[in-house]
Amino acid sequence: MSEPPPPPDNRIDNPADDQADDEGVEHHLSERQKREKKTSHPNMQPPLTPMIDVVFQLLLFFLLGCKFVQDEGQIKANLPDVSGPPNPSLVKEPVKIQLMATGVHDEGVLIEVSGATDKTLANASEVWDLLVALRNQLEGGQEESDIPVIITPDERVQWKFVVDTFNHAVRAKYKNVGFSTPAP
Repeated sequence: MSEPPPPPDNRIDNPADDQADDEGVEHHLSERQKREKKTSHPNMQPPLTPMIDVVFQLLLFFLLGCKFVQDEGQIKANLPDVSGPPNPSLVKEPVKIQLMATGVHDEGVLIEVSGATDKTLANASEVWDLLVALRNQLEGGQEESDIPVIITPDERVQWKFVVDTFNHAVRAKYKNVGFSTPAP
């Protein structure tokens, strides 16, 4: 007697669809796995040898193109002896300019200049004339002055007056112009 045929399978036999592992067990691929298998691209890698060559050429270019500088060394200098008192002729008394706010809403400024002569100015434009006269008197007509100028603005003074005073001092050829806070 003949054996009955196996029950019908609703799949089309395709030998490529079935995979057998090393133990002989058959595995069937789903439709999704079949699509992925068809559309998957081969694993591609860029050639690394030319890239490595370019990297070594760039490294060699920058190494040969660099100029290596030695670290800074010590500079030999003859410094003055500090054991004695300072020379009073070298210490210059600073010109002190104090700015104080005036007016109802601090719209004006009162300028006190102390140095060789003490003067009070009501206009910032007069500062330049006074500083040039002081420079000529103290420095003997030199072009530039090393005499320090210290500007001390009141906390209510508008900045435009402070900046104008600074600009006048620089325009009068004073090199050492600075600011200080008002004394409490």
